[in-house]
Amino acid sequence: MKVLTKRQEEVLDFIKGYIEENSYAPAVRDIGNYFGITVKAAHDHLKALERKGVIRSSEGISRSTGVIGFSPAPSIETVSVPVLGATAAGTPILAEENKEYDLQIPTSLIPGKGPYFALHVEGDSMIDAGIMDGDLAIIRQTGNANNGEIVVARVGEENRVTLKRFYLTNTAIELRPENPKHGSLFSKDVTILGKLQMIIRDYEN
Repeated sequence: MKVLTKRQEEVLDFIKGYIEENSYAPAVRDIGNYFGITVKAAHDHLKALERKGVIRSSEGISRSTGVIGFSPAPSIETVSVPVLGATAAGTPILAEENKEYDLQIPTSLIPGKGPYFALHVEGDSMIDAGIMDGDLAIIRQTGNANNGEIVVARVGEENRVTLKRFYLTNTAIELRPENPKHGSLFSKDVTILGKLQMIIRDYEN
């Protein structure tokens, strides 16, 4: 490992402390705000630390910074939630190749019973339910849902995965959006993968 500058050591210590306190990594803006520097300057410090082999992060994924060889002291009980990327047709949603990273969420925020997974929200079809493009949806795995509940469902042979409100009709299952610009999906071939537990929003973007 290459020698760190004083500021790089300070940034590294801040990242460790932030992870210990929050159970997830700081966003670039958090680092900039703490040190009173621009987001670009904070990003440059992270890239320098990555080049020197002390941290690793996933390009384009906020709060994915990990400190190599660092295990935070367990100060609070957490639930490990795998964050999943786009699901290719024919690939099970929880397949290992779909996982981007594990997010540690305090059990004070979600019930300890699970299991859970998380998906990135794409588009504005649920905007009237307060769910925005780019949000991280925390989903509790279950194969059942009641009318009106927001679910993640797989639809049709193409294995399309969508986040919608669930309604069981006499002839099919309706997956209803929360945006009048979009129409409902009706299908008899629907598999419920889980129900929405909470939304995490990053105001950096």
